[in-house]
Amino acid sequence: MATINAVITSPASPQACFDHVADFTTTADWDPGITSARRLDDGPIGLGSRFEVGVRLGLVSVPFVYEITAFEPGERVVLTTHGPAHHGVDDVRFAPRNAGGTEVQWNAEFRVRGPGRLIDPALGVGFRRVAKAAVAGLENALQELVSSP
Repeated sequence: MATINAVITSPASPQACFDHVADFTTTADWDPGITSARRLDDGPIGLGSRFEVGVRLGLVSVPFVYEITAFEPGERVVLTTHGPAHHGVDDVRFAPRNAGGTEVQWNAEFRVRGPGRLIDPALGVGFRRVAKAAVAGLENALQELVSSP
């Protein structure tokens, strides 16, 4: 199993940060490990909203479907993905900072299932490298929220 725990600060409000992350189509903009992202349903984003995300695995892009499994506007969103060979959970929390802005705590866990679980111990190294780039990209995206119209 691979895990990541990161804390990001942003000058934007908790609600603005939450809205940006909960709309998981934005991952294609800030995560270099994502080749595409699209919404699979309509209506307001909330509990049960689903997204297809193209994840770069070596030379190929593999589609993962993420679903919002916890939704507390402005405070917390949990996105879960699972398939025959994987299971992942991204738990993201948003808290106002005393100095203004937001502290975003991102905790992610990804596990390979089935016969692929034999590579699970090695997965952590690659996952941390990819996650580090994603966290940096998200931090930049959340910084830019305050200058966007």
